[in-house]
Amino acid sequence: MNAITATRRTIRREWTAFGALLIVSVGLMGMSGTQTAHDLQSAANWAVMPVETFLNSAADTVGSYWSALTQIDRLRTENEQLKLENQTLQEELDRAPAIAKLNDDWTKITSIATGVQYQTTPVRVIVRDVSGVNPRTLIVNKGSNDGIVADAVVIDAGGALVGRIQSVDATVSTILLISDPTSVVVGRASLTGTATASASPTVAPSVAPGTATGTATGTISGSISGQLQMSNIDVTPEQCKALKGRYVVTAGESLPGTSDTSPYPPALLIGTITDVVCDPNAVVQSATVSPAAHLTDATFLAVITDYKGGFGPPLPTGCPASSASPGSSAGPRSSASPGSSAGPGSSCAPASSLSPSPRPTAQPSHY
Repeated sequence: MNAITATRRTIRREWTAFGALLIVSVGLMGMSGTQTAHDLQSAANWAVMPVETFLNSAADTVGSYWSALTQIDRLRTENEQLKLENQTLQEELDRAPAIAKLNDDWTKITSIATGVQYQTTPVRVIVRDVSGVNPRTLIVNKGSNDGIVADAVVIDAGGALVGRIQSVDATVSTILLISDPTSVVVGRASLTGTATASASPTVAPSVAPGTATGTATGTISGSISGQLQMSNIDVTPEQCKALKGRYVVTAGESLPGTSDTSPYPPALLIGTITDVVCDPNAVVQSATVSPAAHLTDATFLAVITDYKGGFGPPLPTGCPASSASPGSSAGPRSSASPGSSAGPGSSCAPASSLSPSPRPTAQPSHY
């Protein structure tokens, strides 16, 4: 009974509140069109306008900051991507000259066959040791598998002398440079005509091999400084003064009375005489030679494969000396003079037909 009474009271209260609110709403609706209501609304709008303006401004500021932070993060990401792309492009740009030089060097070294009388094999330098502490050597990317043999002569793209093959493995070879102090080669300079130091350093002058008249011959060896020292030059002090600025080429001489020839072919450009020491009291003179080949920064070189110098087979007693000229590329076993050709009743067989007797295994260091 009490529960029913309480429920009725709650219902009455709800209906009473609803009716009061309905009456107030109808009353306000009726009063909203009056001037007084408009005045109150204007006063209320004026009162809350500063707060509304502040809140709008604050919201705009917070939105601006948030938008700026978002844009900064996006710009930072784009900047990092642009930096990476720029770095990649810069690296490619930096490599372009080196690649162009490699292509140019390879073109020159592969076209050298048209400028020299010997067969050559192009090689690429993969290791350099030109510090002067160890022997001055270059290691190239071809070896015995490619037909490279020890003591083969090496030239650069212009035909200038670089050195000789010191050792050979299956896939790599070591070149001893002419600038190494242990390297020795006989060079020849012309005493006739004008000095040619201003000409192209990779074009050898036309010095007739084996012609002693009008030439100066000396022994060239390397030095710690990288320059070449030419000693024992067989000229007078007056002739010595005229050597400065002249080209020096390999002499390519043969030993008279033997079939032994120089390990170096004749007329390969060695360098240019840059300084001379002329001693009036000395029998022989000396000079400094600047190498024509790029010994320290060469990338591609050429190995001469069809020239063989050094010891040849001994000639029989009483036979004339070999008539091979130093300019011949046939190597040390050149044909003998016509009078020594083999035949019925001939006591001398040509050097090429003789069975070689035991000879020292070491190759001569120079001629």
